[in-house]
Amino acid sequence: MIQLNHFRTELKDINFYYKKKTFPELEDKGRVTFRIKGTTGANLTLSFKVEQKPEDKLPRILEGTASFDISDLDIEFDTSTIHHTVLVPMLTKMFKLQIKLQLEKEVEKNLKGWMDKLGKLIMNTIVQTNRPFLSGLEATRKAMKGTDFGQIYQKRVEKLE
Repeated sequence: MIQLNHFRTELKDINFYYKKKTFPELEDKGRVTFRIKGTTGANLTLSFKVEQKPEDKLPRILEGTASFDISDLDIEFDTSTIHHTVLVPMLTKMFKLQIKLQLEKEVEKNLKGWMDKLGKLIMNTIVQTNRPFLSGLEATRKAMKGTDFGQIYQKRVEKLE
């Protein structure tokens, strides 16, 4: 698990386009700045679920999860780039919670996709790193089965079962 707590950031001059087709219709575009601020900022938690069953030679990364929580979000429009200089900021204040929740959801979704790819990459790297060791281990097992000691051991195992 990886946790990042109390971090603050600013996404400056992000181009946006908005069009609401239902009444009252509204369309605008321009630049906006998002600031994650406040005493606690934002918190990000990344975690992987790892499983290794007794029959598995290597652990498996099953899935990654991401949790992103913003304590306080400030949204500031560059009024020189938008058409509705009063209406857009006013509506944004009204829908700030929905914007914050959607932003959190999209960050979590993007990070989950990235973490799934990272998990597969880590597993492939582990397999490639351990391949020579596991091949040597399998060769040793096969060689042991052909010896007198290996045959005696196998007979004792069969008696116990």
